[in-house]
Amino acid sequence: MVRKDSRAADALPADISSLVGRQAETAEVRRLLSHARLITLTGPGGVGKTRLAVHVARTVRSAFPDGARLVPLAELSQPDLVASAVAAVLGPARSAIAGAGELVSLVGDQRLLLVLDNCEHLVEAVADLVSTLLSGCPNLHILATSRSVLGVDGEVRYQVPTLELPDSEAAVPPGVAVTYDGVALFLERAGRLNADIAAGRVDELAVVELCRRLDGLPLAIELAAAGSRWLSVETMLAQASGPLEKVTPASRTAPARHRSVRASLDYSLRLCSPEARTLWGRLSVFRGGATLPTLEAVCSGGDLAGPELLTALFELADKSLVVLSGSRYTMLETIRQYGAALLDESGQLAATQWAHLHYFAELARELHRGWFGPTQSGLLARANAEQSNLRAALEFSLAEPAGVAVGLGMASDLWPYWIGSGRPAEGRRWLARLLELDDGTALDRPAALWTSGFLSAVDEDIPAARRLLSECLATAEARGDLASAAHARCTLGVADCFEGRIDGAIEQLEAGIALEREVDVGSAYLADALINLGLACCYRGDLDRAHAVLEEASGLCAANGEELLLSWARVFLALEALLDGRVLEAAELAHESLARKRELENEQGMMWAIELLAWAALESGDARRAALLLSAREARARDVGPSFHGHPGMRERHAGYAARAREQLGDAEYAAAVARGRRLSLDDLVATALGEVRAPAAVGDSPLGDLPLTRREREIAELVATGKTNREIAEALVIAPRTVDTHVQNILTKLQFTSRSQVVALVAASRSS
Repeated sequence: MVRKDSRAADALPADISSLVGRQAETAEVRRLLSHARLITLTGPGGVGKTRLAVHVARTVRSAFPDGARLVPLAELSQPDLVASAVAAVLGPARSAIAGAGELVSLVGDQRLLLVLDNCEHLVEAVADLVSTLLSGCPNLHILATSRSVLGVDGEVRYQVPTLELPDSEAAVPPGVAVTYDGVALFLERAGRLNADIAAGRVDELAVVELCRRLDGLPLAIELAAAGSRWLSVETMLAQASGPLEKVTPASRTAPARHRSVRASLDYSLRLCSPEARTLWGRLSVFRGGATLPTLEAVCSGGDLAGPELLTALFELADKSLVVLSGSRYTMLETIRQYGAALLDESGQLAATQWAHLHYFAELARELHRGWFGPTQSGLLARANAEQSNLRAALEFSLAEPAGVAVGLGMASDLWPYWIGSGRPAEGRRWLARLLELDDGTALDRPAALWTSGFLSAVDEDIPAARRLLSECLATAEARGDLASAAHARCTLGVADCFEGRIDGAIEQLEAGIALEREVDVGSAYLADALINLGLACCYRGDLDRAHAVLEEASGLCAANGEELLLSWARVFLALEALLDGRVLEAAELAHESLARKRELENEQGMMWAIELLAWAALESGDARRAALLLSAREARARDVGPSFHGHPGMRERHAGYAARAREQLGDAEYAAAVARGRRLSLDDLVATALGEVRAPAAVGDSPLGDLPLTRREREIAELVATGKTNREIAEALVIAPRTVDTHVQNILTKLQFTSRSQVVALVAASRSS
């Protein structure tokens, strides 16, 4: 055995710039190294495999007495030179070693860590060498980086993730964005080149959006940061070319494949078989990925069928161009965009998009046929999982004259999805665009008109609803489409109900229900109409009739194994019970409905059920719980559409219950409960309403941490509570008295207080809660 060379033992490259984030990834790779001798870091080009591997090697170097060495293979083109490249890093005099056997003798029983970097283009040669080395060198550990796995026995794969970013659906409070690694990397690198960014004069939300568009890829973020010397973040966001073309002079010292995201992907393409290249292009029509049956249905054809498609898919996954996440195969957006260019160049773009449209139009038909029954939950869940693909298919239908009729039918068939998932506004936007493009001859036009009318009513646009429903009635009558006419008549009743015209609503709904029974197109539309009639009867105070029709609707739903409409029937039965003074029964019904609606992810329905649980809490004497639920529901309801579908009577009752809770609790305790409620996420709110967790107490460094005050305002409020005057507060904080005056006025305005004594009481209540 040859003893270690101390200089070679330290032959890891020095950091030129700091490593931002990656603490969790470093810890996990270190853990894997303690249990396995071969770890392969995989991921697409630019994800930071090399940087992470070298960093991990540096942190574990003390565990390897014979050293940790980096073997760069990116520039090596001859497979038979891999062993020599490894030998060279063990000492320049050893680079003449010709084969794996000699290398095994050289390494022997040394406790050594080898970092084999960029193996993908030599994967077979590297795999053979690694297998031989691990078999013959018992103390050797290998950390490899590669866009594809090596396929060696004992290999543990670690997929290097992109940098963490805020969820696209989440609000990002000021100052929080920088805690995410992707944003932190941009700000750190850009701050070296741009004085404004270094001083914090940058729109954090714009940086978040830029990093999202760059998929959190470190390479793309670094290139964008380099460009901040000449371009503002807003300008980069506005660039049509996107991240693929981003090249800056700051990247001259990088390998050619890392001088732009496109160059990195060009390199990956050269490593792919013709079949994998074809599939890469076809997969680009999907948004949010696809399950295996879906991509087989859309992407099969020509030279990709059956086994060939699967082989190509597995190759793309091995090369980190496709990732299996649960049951879905997904691609980063930058990789998908590159694939779209490949598909366009191949001349197969339109054919693949048509296959995609027809597949998801059929999914919409399945949903329409089966949503009123035991398959409803699964179909709605599937539609939710495919929402990005549904949007992509509808977008394509708008771009193709022959696709308008397909899209019109598809958007109409998705009616249960638009309602069930709380997306009426989105549904009506698609239908409006498609109806405008239709020349009036589409077979599904009447269905599209009443569906759009219903969604408009739910979305609180009653004039648009009436216009669409009137056109539907005329078109349906001309075509003899009695079913669409019945649905339109019932929907006019819904519009009247939402507008507060209760007598007219009941008249329209009764006429529509009679027509629904005559047409007998199934229980779904009848049950829906009965539920809306029951709600209208509640509003009019005709509680006996409301109870009867809602029970009939519940029976229809239960008999068919349906859940969504059943949950609405139970909500409105809870309302009827509350109006009738049956508080305990109302709470039980609202609790049952909320549990159902959470299962269905029906957020707008959750808001109704939580509101009624708050009313029941107040009627039962629990004003604190009522205040918390009322305020939390009000805060969350803005995200799911018009509150109570725009009905003024429900809003008035909400305001009345809130006033009663405030009167019973007092201003200070009520404000504290409201502040705690507004901090709840939707998941926490539902869990609290169902009694699965206790209502949260105030949290934070300050007892006022839940209130909508800035840090300085909370500080001043606490000093106000000690009895200090504004001048004394100014002296204590070394700020101008006029500044304190402004802060105190802001505190009173935000809390809707009129005196300092209310602030004193609030601080005392917050500290005791």
